[in-house]
Amino acid sequence: MKVALGVSGGIAAYKAAEIVRNGLIGKVTHVEVGLPGGHSDFKGPKDKMLVTEPPPELDYDFWTGPSKLLPYIEARIHMNWRWHYNTGGGQLLDWIGHHGDIAHWGLDFDNSGPLEVEGTGEFPPQDAVWNTATKYRIECKYPNDIELVIAGGYGDIKSGTKWIGTDGWVWVNRGKAFESSHPGWEDVRELPEEQRKVKLYKSRDHQGNFLECVKSRKAPICEAEIGHRSATLCHLGAISVRLGRKVNWDPAKEEFIDDKDATAYMSREMRKPWDYTAI
Repeated sequence: MKVALGVSGGIAAYKAAEIVRNGLIGKVTHVEVGLPGGHSDFKGPKDKMLVTEPPPELDYDFWTGPSKLLPYIEARIHMNWRWHYNTGGGQLLDWIGHHGDIAHWGLDFDNSGPLEVEGTGEFPPQDAVWNTATKYRIECKYPNDIELVIAGGYGDIKSGTKWIGTDGWVWVNRGKAFESSHPGWEDVRELPEEQRKVKLYKSRDHQGNFLECVKSRKAPICEAEIGHRSATLCHLGAISVRLGRKVNWDPAKEEFIDDKDATAYMSREMRKPWDYTAI
């Protein structure tokens, strides 16, 4: 989700994306997206890892929805649902929409996606309460010979988004941090007007931007298709990590190329009474 200029880090991300889009670091060849690894226990303590009966105030069947109805374990529900593939996708799917979205913004790939994705991951023991990857590295090939690496749990890739070009680099994170190979860029809120041949969409308040667009019928800064493409990168990475091999993707058709096993991950059987016809 693109950050509003009024949000911490919004100005930094906006400025960095304009620097990249205006060619000020030359031709982009490599992008690094750093995410968290491991699992963050939002519930604790560890005694909540046991199978018990659901509390009377929770309709666990309804809470589970179309997913498989697994034995109730408190550490798998509210907040911690992220860490089990039955209901979530781990740190990768929890975070890639933040930094991956900004990477796409700078690359002008808001309506496109990678051509190849190859990921590896490390997982908890099979009998663990949580089963999502705790460490992962995903290498993506994009048009124009651009390589994008997503990593969680690796110290060589810093949390945030870094674009590397033939004439320099720029890095931002979700905070206000901004670093670059050009010493003058840290000191300005926006690029000089003469360098801004490409001017990106500004939003100082996402809620306000949405309401304004309801009235004007103008597209918001992050319309549905952009959000969809950002999420697609998440899922392609997760599928490759779970398969443990490379997958080939057609971003125009939005389908895997000659890969039945990968395609099978694009949907799953819903538990009754839920079904796809109700969507």
